[in-house]
Amino acid sequence: MTSSTSTPSLNEDETRSKVYAIVGAMAPAGDAALADDTALIADLAYDSLRLIELTLALEEGFGLGELAQERTATVTTLGDIVRLVTEARREAEARRDTDARRETEARRAETGR
Repeated sequence: MTSSTSTPSLNEDETRSKVYAIVGAMAPAGDAALADDTALIADLAYDSLRLIELTLALEEGFGLGELAQERTATVTTLGDIVRLVTEARREAEARRDTDARRETEARRAETGR
């Protein structure tokens, strides 16, 4: 990404590692093994309040905007979270790129170039 205001892009492996770290640190059942098929509720003992806290931690940890409840409601495993965060990051990067292009075009229009 070329925009100097955005955070560096994380590939899926880096995203997975960071998701695992956040989820593992917050998991009520902290001793469970983490894998893409690890269930948040059954394996890690997350309850509804802890899932909300996890969503907020992921939004903050990855610099995401608010994740829509419609998107988070279907998340049940670590793999689901990795996919959700990866998609949300791509969407955020695309928005930043679009905004940067619009700013550049507006500046060019102002200067007559």
